[in-house]
Amino acid sequence: MAKMPHDTIDREELAEMLLRESKHHVNIRGKIITVVNHLPFSFSVPMTEEQRRERAREKRVLLKQHQMACPAHSDFPRLGAQHEKNGHDHDDHEQRAPISNLARRRSTLPNLGHTSEWEIKARSGHSALYAGVQVWAEHYETLMIGGAGVITAESNNQDIKSEDLPVERRNALTNLLRQRYNMVPVFVNHDQMIGHYDGYCKKVLWPLFHYVMWNGQLDESQYWNDYVTVNQQYAQAVAAHYEPGDMVWVQDYHLALVPQMLRELRPDALVGLFIHTPFPSSEIFRCLPHRREILNGMLGANMVGFQTYNYARHFSSNCTRVLGYESTPDGIETRTGIVSLGIFPIGIDVEKTRANCRRPGVAPKVKAIRERYVGKRIIVGRDKLDPAKGVLQKLEAFEKFLTDYPEWRDKVVLIQVTSPGVVASPKMEAKIAEVVARINTAFGSIAFTPISYYHQHIDRDEFYALLTAADVGLVTPVCDGMNTTSFEFVVAQEERHSPLILSEFAGTARSMSAAVIVNPWDFSWVANAINECLNMTVEDRNEKALLLQQYVNTHTAAFWATSLVNNLMAIKSKGTRSKNIKLEAKRLAIEYKTAAKRLFFFDYDGTLAPICERPEDATPTPEVLEMLKGLCSNPLNTVWVVSGRDQKTLEAWLGGIPHLGMSAEHGCFSRVPDGKWVSNIESIDMAWKDDVREIFRYYCERTPGSHIEEKKGSITWHYRQADPKYGAFQANECQNHLEQSIVGKLPVETLVGKMNLEVRPTLINKGEVIKKCLGQSGATDFVFCAGDDRTDEDMFRVLANVCVDKLVFTVSVGPADKQTIANWYVNSSHELIKTLEALKGI
Repeated sequence: MAKMPHDTIDREELAEMLLRESKHHVNIRGKIITVVNHLPFSFSVPMTEEQRRERAREKRVLLKQHQMACPAHSDFPRLGAQHEKNGHDHDDHEQRAPISNLARRRSTLPNLGHTSEWEIKARSGHSALYAGVQVWAEHYETLMIGGAGVITAESNNQDIKSEDLPVERRNALTNLLRQRYNMVPVFVNHDQMIGHYDGYCKKVLWPLFHYVMWNGQLDESQYWNDYVTVNQQYAQAVAAHYEPGDMVWVQDYHLALVPQMLRELRPDALVGLFIHTPFPSSEIFRCLPHRREILNGMLGANMVGFQTYNYARHFSSNCTRVLGYESTPDGIETRTGIVSLGIFPIGIDVEKTRANCRRPGVAPKVKAIRERYVGKRIIVGRDKLDPAKGVLQKLEAFEKFLTDYPEWRDKVVLIQVTSPGVVASPKMEAKIAEVVARINTAFGSIAFTPISYYHQHIDRDEFYALLTAADVGLVTPVCDGMNTTSFEFVVAQEERHSPLILSEFAGTARSMSAAVIVNPWDFSWVANAINECLNMTVEDRNEKALLLQQYVNTHTAAFWATSLVNNLMAIKSKGTRSKNIKLEAKRLAIEYKTAAKRLFFFDYDGTLAPICERPEDATPTPEVLEMLKGLCSNPLNTVWVVSGRDQKTLEAWLGGIPHLGMSAEHGCFSRVPDGKWVSNIESIDMAWKDDVREIFRYYCERTPGSHIEEKKGSITWHYRQADPKYGAFQANECQNHLEQSIVGKLPVETLVGKMNLEVRPTLINKGEVIKKCLGQSGATDFVFCAGDDRTDEDMFRVLANVCVDKLVFTVSVGPADKQTIANWYVNSSHELIKTLEALKGI
């Protein structure tokens, strides 16, 4: 057998590698806390024994009244007895029914517990998520925190508001879930729960994330407060159960604010957020009025996970365009640290799905389906009735197929099952019924209709029977996350190898490229794909099925869950290797108190004041002015603000502080404490500015939103108001142009700042200011220098080389893992000011 090339991996080898990776479980010092919107159970308050006896008595009375009113039916009890006698015949008939009538079918959801105070049943849906969580429970200590949801009363099947439940009953459920299932319920106020889930989640976020814009009648703000309040309640519940060493995974968009809220309550918590839905492009997401709050809430996590690369790319683009953050290969660079982005496509529990396909109730239903449509090729579709699922487009495409390929008429049937969706769509339901009637009228007969449409819930056996009986699987959403129906279809078809048609807009499309990929909006394309699948040779079907099975069997729910934990722990391990140390207020105060003479240097933008979209908005706050005045009033202190701002701005904002030294334009001009402004560039030839200005004008004309700022000692091209991606691209081009035409030939250098390029004389920089101040200050035994960007590294570098005999605090404002020469860090300018305020009065 010929050897594989070195740059390729055999598929079996890849499958083994992924299997090994799914079984590699890193060590966690604490437990894994999973935060979900709903616990996987539904809860009801059972009837008392007295209520049960009363219910039975009422039934007997009604039965007696019915017999007396209908003497012709006097044999009713006998028929009832016969029914009981032949009960298994009725059950057998129900098992054979291809699509059960919802009113007749019995619930397949198991009853998991019954006490005098609570009845617990499994909740359907989200099986992939809970399968992954179960994998964690096999290897780690786990805790699931989630909403109790809508609680009902068994006596009248009416909702019970959680706030109306006695405290004792709530505590009983909490204790039961904690002891038996390692779960903690969150009891949300009923009205707030409705506003959060039925309001903001279902009417605002879900449509937006699936590219469905709201109608003009929706007022987003009416649900926002409920969304915030419920997220805060979940964050508090997590914080109450969090212990050092724990890992927290927040699941989906319902709880997008929880990471930031939890960060405020537990700053050192290791938090991951996974979004199960698509994440929209910035053109759509920017329509959300509270877009900044949602993004900032998500960025409270250490890592944000998505189903596909495209979704992560959209999130990164939104962070750049809406929040102004830079996107790096490591993630999103926020003011408090780098938030990593991960791609983790979810899978299913293959073994459980395989077992479900082999349940005793499935085979009779498969047989009944084939007997009902004997001689026909069966196409199966199973979707929720949501605009994003593409049911209407699927029906239109099927009509196109029957029109373009008349040879398949009376030979193919489409069984389409829909269940109620996230968003109620009565108009869509009516339109679908209209299209189905039109197609059946045009292409059907009294004996046969080409579309069998069922809008109802179906039980588990019916679902897997449909997937098993299908000759073609048709999964064509117009926008969807990881559609696990396609995975389940592959497992159900392990023997028959029926082909799968999959929309390119499903999150699984890139992973399952062996399926027949289509654009659901192109009806001719879908029609051709149906014809292709119906005519596919056995060899092609087997080859495609093998490739699909390899993916589904390796990218399981277990692999997904393990990847989440392993990657989040890797982020933590990487973070612990940072050489920067968090600045401690106590340590700073002690050293400050014992020093005989002190020297302070502060950058302005990003250090004393946060970065603003408009530079003129970054005025000093009262806290900053008070802090500077306090430091300057101490005769043992010499305080300098070394900024890139011009003289006029610094004088207007800070000129009123006594004894404050200032340096403008990165050292081009300076003013010693209580002195006058002097120029440091009088002897420098500034003729180079004409050439640089022309280059900047060239790029300014081609970059909408950019502008030129000209100072006496430098010239800067800003692109903060431009499109972030295009602006960064143009900045790279401009920098290359400058380096080829100007830098190297003239005594100037290019500084790459935060969304700007600055050209200045080589001999003028913040480091030179530091050298001059150190020479003028005499014997200083304490130096404090704070800055946030590349221009401030000149100050840190000088202090590292010159101040070997002094106590030096070089402080970087920004994330702990930021590349800097500084030895200390604070997360933000606000944190820096708070730390320095503690020195007042010492």
